[in-house]
Amino acid sequence: MTLTDTQQKEFNDFVAVHLKDKAKSNLAVYKSRYKVFAKHFKHPISNIRDDILLQILLEATEHNEFPANTRGGLVSFLILLKKHYGHSHKDLLLFQIENTIQIQIQTQERKKSQQQELGNYRIADLKDLMMRIYSKKNYTGYIVNYLLINYGVRNLDLNVKIITDKNELNDEENFLFYKNKSTIQYIRNDYKTHKTYGQKIYDIKDTRFITAVRKLVEKNVTYLLHTADGRKLDETSLSRRIGTYTLDGLGEADIFKIIVSEYDKDYDTLEKYSKSRGTDIKTIIGSYAINK
Repeated sequence: MTLTDTQQKEFNDFVAVHLKDKAKSNLAVYKSRYKVFAKHFKHPISNIRDDILLQILLEATEHNEFPANTRGGLVSFLILLKKHYGHSHKDLLLFQIENTIQIQIQTQERKKSQQQELGNYRIADLKDLMMRIYSKKNYTGYIVNYLLINYGVRNLDLNVKIITDKNELNDEENFLFYKNKSTIQYIRNDYKTHKTYGQKIYDIKDTRFITAVRKLVEKNVTYLLHTADGRKLDETSLSRRIGTYTLDGLGEADIFKIIVSEYDKDYDTLEKYSKSRGTDIKTIIGSYAINK
């Protein structure tokens, strides 16, 4: 939908203040939330009664499997908007409190659902697929699964450049550096928690992994995950591409949950994954152990 002139002005004035020091990606989120309500009117929405806005919010999310999280984002946006323009929002605040309780309930429901679904998987299943992929000479798929299983990395960490010349290294990209016939260096500069944990370098000496990387080098593959014409895959396409190589299309977070849950009593192993993933071990135990 297209905003009216007065709605666009209301939105622009609002984001000029509230997105001043935030990521540009938040602009799309804010605009999407604004449009949920604006499409029902021809004028600005900040002075519309709370009960009317809440009715729209409930109807817009009634078919969501776990609607409380979506509702939480929408109501928080409305409260910010009304605060900005000095309008009363008591009913929105009350709804926010009630909805926070629902978020907690639905989080537990989701966790139980994950326990049932992911509880059927074992690390051995992940490794079995990895070996079957290798036997089929799908070297990209093998490398993706190897890094997910052994280092617990995220999608972005798999967006690596394959090089044989150390002069191509920089401090901005991720690399698989074919150092020599017995060592591949996995170097990560571009990952979620880099500002906290810094550059990570691992020497991988697994013979199959080295062979897989060598085979891609021989085919002049520059990026592990690439477009049809060989360019680095866009970040927004990573999840879907990685899912084509994993067991039952599992995402990196689910794979990590399977790993953490199997090692939930092995603190040393969890600490190893904490370091390689770049995540505090308390967060790992609290957020990824599905049997907790």
